Amino acid sequence: MPSITFICEARDLDQFIAPLQQRLWALAQNLWWCWDTDTVELFRDIAPVRWRELRHNPIALLSELTLEELQERTNQLVLHSRISRAYRRMQEYLQSDSTWGRANAGPLCARPVAYFSAEFGLHESIPIYSGGLGVLAGDHLKSASDLDVPLVAIGLYYDQGYFRQRLDASGFQQEEYLTVDRVQLPLVRAIGTDGRPVNVHVETRRGQIHAQVWQLAVGRRTLLLLDSDVEGNAPEDRQLTSRLYGGDARVRIRQEILLGIGGMRALRAMGIDAGVIHLNEGHSAFAVLEEIRRRMQHEALDFDEAATRVSASTVFTTHTPVPAGHDRFSAELIDEHLGKIGDAIGLDLHALMSLGRVDVDNPDETFCMTVLALRLSHMSNAVSSLHGKVSRQMWQSLWPDRPLNEV
Repeated sequence: MPSITFICEARDLDQFIAPLQQRLWALAQNLWWCWDTDTVELFRDIAPVRWRELRHNPIALLSELTLEELQERTNQLVLHSRISRAYRRMQEYLQSDSTWGRANAGPLCARPVAYFSAEFGLHESIPIYSGGLGVLAGDHLKSASDLDVPLVAIGLYYDQGYFRQRLDASGFQQEEYLTVDRVQLPLVRAIGTDGRPVNVHVETRRGQIHAQVWQLAVGRRTLLLLDSDVEGNAPEDRQLTSRLYGGDARVRIRQEILLGIGGMRALRAMGIDAGVIHLNEGHSAFAVLEEIRRRMQHEALDFDEAATRVSASTVFTTHTPVPAGHDRFSAELIDEHLGKIGDAIGLDLHALMSLGRVDVDNPDETFCMTVLALRLSHMSNAVSSLHGKVSRQMWQSLWPDRPLNEV
């Protein structure tokens, strides 16, 4: 059975009777607390100074307090009723059957949305984001939880996150990476249908890249994070997911095949058959090629038919409004990292490169992840009306026979 289920019936809340400390830990283990004002204030009131110093991380806070210290604080501040109320509200939230999703998104219970993003801005204590792309992805996941839309999110686990910026005495920017203590995050190993922790690998022409999979509870929804710091990887690949947007083009493409191809394989290992693939920016577009490969293998389809079926249930959200912000890769990098999957789906290097080129006959044009996503998605959208106008102008060359307003 999949380890993620979309339950469609309410449960008896009497089973959720737990001691004070257990209730606080239960609240800390689900990121629902971070957008519930009362629960945020509850954690803050336990130890205001340490709460701020620990970057508002409830697990780090609770880890410092003994049971006796915690009981003393809750007695002094009369927090017992607030803890019980927050705990019960979270359980009612998680188990409610009166949601928009139950009424309107029933078919997705069996085949949920797979939402891919290179970053997720959920809370400052989980630094796997850098800016607007991640914040949008985090809010998208929280909204899916509140609406109860069946959705599983897939990203990468960066144990050094994104750098902090500071100005030195000369006024120049300096970057600082901080190693995150995984023990102080609400991460658990994802479990597959075989009852074992999920591990995936992606083949390249020079070997395999391996990853373990972490699971993070975000209200009613789940975020899966792939982590390449595992035995079996070369030293450079163990560092592959250490930093968000770090390294050169070779590092970037290896991160992106792990996110897209590895992410789809993680879902299948957990028994999750996605009904919709949503690509939040082009970083994860290789997921579509992996799904095409799977359809060709299991449904005896040719590439064109498999691509048509997969793209019919694929959505792409573009973000970057300037051409320089879109990932591009050389033919050499594409052959090294996609050559194996190209062999499996019957595409040579020229055909693979054509999927990511505006001008398919230009041998000097590099492979663009946004072009791949636009070509293989049935529906594409921007993040605002103005951004939509800019994006149509940027990519009109993909549809030269259409007027601008129809791009």
